[in-house]
Amino acid sequence: MKLTLDPRAKLLVLVLINIFIITSPDIQTEIVGVALVALTLLAMGAIKSFFKAILMYAGMLVVLSLCALFPDNPISAIIAMIMVCFRKIAPTLFFAGGLIATTKVGELVSAMQKVRIPKPIVITFAVTLRFFPTAREEFASIKDAMRLRGIGLTAGNILTRPLTVMECVLVPMMMRCATIAEELSAAAVTRGIEAAGKRGSVTVLKMRPPDWIASALFVALVAFSAMGGVPLLSG
Repeated sequence: MKLTLDPRAKLLVLVLINIFIITSPDIQTEIVGVALVALTLLAMGAIKSFFKAILMYAGMLVVLSLCALFPDNPISAIIAMIMVCFRKIAPTLFFAGGLIATTKVGELVSAMQKVRIPKPIVITFAVTLRFFPTAREEFASIKDAMRLRGIGLTAGNILTRPLTVMECVLVPMMMRCATIAEELSAAAVTRGIEAAGKRGSVTVLKMRPPDWIASALFVALVAFSAMGGVPLLSG
């Protein structure tokens, strides 16, 4: 049975995950947090996000273990530093991806309005969420057009004709992105997103026991991390 959380609970969990990242004292505690995030994604039905979280985090740990075998190598040190940075923000990215995959834009906008987030932030958030899927479709169309012209986005072309490939990708993509942003902004204004007064919504939001339980679990995770995490148990 898929766990359906209120968007406000998801936003709260996202904030708590960011606090957890800051307070996490060691990698063992961090692994506990990532495991909880992954299990929450699985319960929410975000299967792809669950497997991405597990595989990507495990991959980063493997790369860090390999880098530790060459402590005096400068390239290894640079790679390790990059991996640590990605590892620290990974829990937030994993849950944010699952949140977007399992929540409609209208529900998120309604939730943000109910918790009194400033309207400019809500408008920016709504336009951004609708922007990326459209931009992904445009990028697929650009790749098809490049392939028809014999300039497919392949490793061979990138290595042998990097400037041509860059021009064929960036120029049309930048033009389309500007157009998409204008169209989405106009559509949002047309639907009354800037209208004064209290907005209604067809989405009925209600915090239920699963929402409180999920929130409590991540509050407990933050408290566990702040108190010392896994070393506290072993000590």
